[in-house]
Amino acid sequence: MLLGLRRPLRLLWGYLGACVMMGFVLACVAAWTMPGTGAPELFALTVALTKLAMTVSILPSFVVISVFEWRGMRRWYSYAVYGALLSAVASVLISGSLGKPQALNLITVVVCFALLGAASATVYWWIAGRFAVRALNAPA
Repeated sequence: MLLGLRRPLRLLWGYLGACVMMGFVLACVAAWTMPGTGAPELFALTVALTKLAMTVSILPSFVVISVFEWRGMRRWYSYAVYGALLSAVASVLISGSLGKPQALNLITVVVCFALLGAASATVYWWIAGRFAVRALNAPA
């Protein structure tokens, strides 16, 4: 019975790891831009931004991870491209609601979020995605 839970738990831990990584990097950037913040604020920012990353990415990630698992894709760049696209689109949607952004600032934000999304998707791949083929072809 517990062996049947190995795959879903690996997918859950991979998703959680990717969101925590994104939340931590965003919290570090926020703490770096606000002088006088310390470790308690960094932890609270990490938790809050991890929740935000999970909220924004839960539905698209569920669909894409299901397709990647079904197809047995275990190539790193597939996950990195998906993470970059999801983060870039989310950054445009979020920054578009903040007012009228400048073009150079918007391009910078999109590129930075795309790189962060690719890094977060790499964390997911490292925890769960690289086992997709083996889990798919395992005997029942």
